[in-house]
Amino acid sequence: MAFWRKKNENSKVDHPTMIEASLHEIRQAVGKFAEKKRDGISLKVLVKDNNELDASLLVSHLGGIPSKPYYMSRETFELFEEQHRHIPFWIDTVQRAVDSYIHSEKEAPVIEGDPFRKISFFKLEKKALLTERPPLDFYYTEQEGMVSHRKPEK
Repeated sequence: MAFWRKKNENSKVDHPTMIEASLHEIRQAVGKFAEKKRDGISLKVLVKDNNELDASLLVSHLGGIPSKPYYMSRETFELFEEQHRHIPFWIDTVQRAVDSYIHSEKEAPVIEGDPFRKISFFKLEKKALLTERPPLDFYYTEQEGMVSHRKPEK
């Protein structure tokens, strides 16, 4: 039986090299991964439970594993460097709450009259869709139906 055999001492495990990769290079690698992935496979496979990017799946596009971690939103696929690692968690939380709110109320939970379409955390809390207020503001983009932490320009 194969699992009882001793490992060949000459066999070598191939570990990818550590590389320096910029956020731009990571974005490009994710884009190439998206182009080449098979139908039915979501980009969500790239995101670990803690929103860290699983760079091992991008080795063929990057030429190695980035020396520093990157983080990605499962809902919007936006990428972040380590100093902003908390943002993808909040994007995902707020996006799911907004989607649920829209499904039940047939309108976006934005603050009435706000020209930037700022998300109303109060409306989401009132429907028990948010249990904790995010530490940053979010805005609703009408075109994509997505939330963003970036304030739109008017």
